[in-house]
Amino acid sequence: MKTSIATVSINGTLREKINAIANAGFDGVEIFENDFLTNDLSPKEVKNIVKDNGLVITLFQPFRDFEGMPDKHRIRAFERAKRKFDIMEELETDLILICSNTSNISLGGLNRAADDFFELGEIAKDRSIKVGYEALAWGKYINDHRDAWEIVRRANHDNIGIILDSFHTLSRNIDLNSISSIPKEKIFIVQLADAPLHDMDLLYWSRHFRNMPGQGDLPISKFMNALNSTGYSGYLSLEIFNDHYRSGPRNIIAKDGKRSLTSLIHKKNFEQKKETNIDEIEFVEFATEKNDLENLQTLFKSLGFTEIGKHKTKLISLFVFDQVKFIINYENHNLVKDGSKDGPYPYAYGVKIQDINALFEKAKLLDIDFINKENENNLSMDVIKHIDGLIYVIDKNNHEIWEKDFQFKASNQRNNFNLKIDHIAKTLHSDEMPSALLSYSTLFNFKKSPIVDIIDPYGITKSQVIENDTKTFRMTMNGADNNKTVAGQFLKNKKGSGIQHIALKTKNLVKLVEMLKTKGQNFLEISNNYYDDIEARFGLNYKFCKKLQELNILYDEDEYGSFLQIYTHVFNDTFFFEFVERIDDYQGYGANNALFRIAAQKHFKQLN
Repeated sequence: MKTSIATVSINGTLREKINAIANAGFDGVEIFENDFLTNDLSPKEVKNIVKDNGLVITLFQPFRDFEGMPDKHRIRAFERAKRKFDIMEELETDLILICSNTSNISLGGLNRAADDFFELGEIAKDRSIKVGYEALAWGKYINDHRDAWEIVRRANHDNIGIILDSFHTLSRNIDLNSISSIPKEKIFIVQLADAPLHDMDLLYWSRHFRNMPGQGDLPISKFMNALNSTGYSGYLSLEIFNDHYRSGPRNIIAKDGKRSLTSLIHKKNFEQKKETNIDEIEFVEFATEKNDLENLQTLFKSLGFTEIGKHKTKLISLFVFDQVKFIINYENHNLVKDGSKDGPYPYAYGVKIQDINALFEKAKLLDIDFINKENENNLSMDVIKHIDGLIYVIDKNNHEIWEKDFQFKASNQRNNFNLKIDHIAKTLHSDEMPSALLSYSTLFNFKKSPIVDIIDPYGITKSQVIENDTKTFRMTMNGADNNKTVAGQFLKNKKGSGIQHIALKTKNLVKLVEMLKTKGQNFLEISNNYYDDIEARFGLNYKFCKKLQELNILYDEDEYGSFLQIYTHVFNDTFFFEFVERIDDYQGYGANNALFRIAAQKHFKQLN
C-alpha cells in the first residue's frame, strides 16, 4: 500500500505543507479545498509544486451538500461539481471526495441519492474523473458506510465508488464485518484517523481531537483487518483534525503520520518480530559536572548503592544495588549544559534487546534515528536518539559488556532485597507526548494504558503508561502544560523533557526503608490525615497502618493485589526516586497517591 496525507493535517502555507509531507516520505497528498482556496497559487502552480516534491495528488476534497438536494439547489450542486472538475484537471488529479449531505434542506432516499451519483458519474466519465462517496458520522441521512455503499451499489457506475474513513466508522461503532462485502475496486481511497475516547458530539470530537493511528483509543487494527479482507491495496491516507497539530511543528507531525502508517502496513510483520522488543532496563545513566560529582555519589550511597567500578578510558563510574545499575558520567560537560540548568540529572537509560540488527532495520523503516556503534569509534553500545532523549541498546546475550569497558574493584556488597527497576517516569510538554508515545509503541511494540489525570494543587498533569508484554519494562509518561505544577516545574528547571523519577521495586519495602534510614536517607513526609483515611478505606490492620505512617509509606490496592510506595525528596530540583513493593499481582502505579506525593513535595519545598 502507498501512503498519503491530507494537507489539513498539518499547519503552514500550502507550499510549506507540501514540502513537509514530501520530506516525511509520503507518496501522495490530499489537497484540502480550504488550503487551496486560501492561497494565491494557481492550480497549475500547485500541481508543479507537488510534482517537484515527488508526490502525486491522491484526492481533492471535500465537496459538500451534493446528493438529494431540491431541484433549484440540485442544479447548482451539479454546476459546482463541474467547476471542481475543471480545477482537478488543472491539478492533474482524478479523484474527488463527496461527503454525505448535512444540509437541512436536503431530501432523503437511497434511490434519489443513487440517481444523483449516476448522473454525476456520467459527467465525471467524460473528464476521466472518479467520485468517492464518504458517509460523515453526522450526515443528515447518510451517516453509516453501509448506507453509503448501498447508494454507490445502486448507482452502479464505474466512476462512482466509496471512500472509507476509520473515524466515521469507529466513532459510531459500526460492524466492521460489513466492510468485507465491498469489492476492493469500489473502494477508491481509505482515510485513517485515531482519537482518544470522548463522550461528546461527533462533529466536535472529529474536528478537534483526531490523532495519528496508534496515538488514540479507537480499534484501528481491527478496522485494518476488515479492510485487508477485501484485498484493497490502494492508498492509505491520513485526515487528521487536531488543535495541537494546527500549531505544532509540521515536519515532526508529518513524520509521525508517515511512521503511524508504516507501522500499520507492517503491523503483522512487526508483531512477529518479538526479538525487537525490550527485555528489561539494564541501567540508568546520570550526567554531572565534576564539581557536583561528590553530591551525586553521596546520594547514591544513601540509597544503598555501592561503587563497584570505573570506566577504563572515560570519566564514568558504576554503582550497583542488587540488580540495579546506575552510571555516573562526568566526562561530557555538554550533557549537563544541554539538559539541566545546573547539576546532575538522569539523561539516558540502557535496554536489553534480543536482535539489535532487526531493531536497526525496524528503526530505519520508521525513520527513527539509530546510531550503530560499528560506525562510531567512541561508542560501545548502539544508541537510539529520536525518542525524547537517549536510549542505549544492549545485546541481551552479551554478558561481557561491563567487563569489557569497566575496571572493577573489590566489593563487599551483600544486599538481599532483590532490588530491580520497576519503572521510569518521563515528563514532557503535553504536546510532545503523542509523538513520543507513537515512537515507543511502533518501535518496541509497547502497549499503552488509558490516559489518567494526575491532580496537582496548581493544575492537572496527563499521565499514560506504556509497557512490554511481560511487564519487565514499564514507563509512565506525564504531560504538563502548567509551569506551576510539579511536572511543569521539572520541565522548567531541567529545560525540557526527561526522566523525572526512577522507581525501584523490592520484596520487602518496610525493611528496605528502615535500612536506608540508617544510611541517612530521608523520605517525603506524608500527612497523618492520609493514614487515618486509608486505614478505614482499605480496612487495614491498625498495627500495619501505624508502621506505614511511621515510615511515610503510601498504600494502594487494585483487584489484583496491593501496593506500597515511598518517595525521596527531589534532588537538585530535577529528579527523585521511588521505592515500591508489588504484593500479589498489583498492576497499577499508585495513581491514587499522586495527589498526596505532590502535596508533600510542595510542602517540603515551601519549608526549604
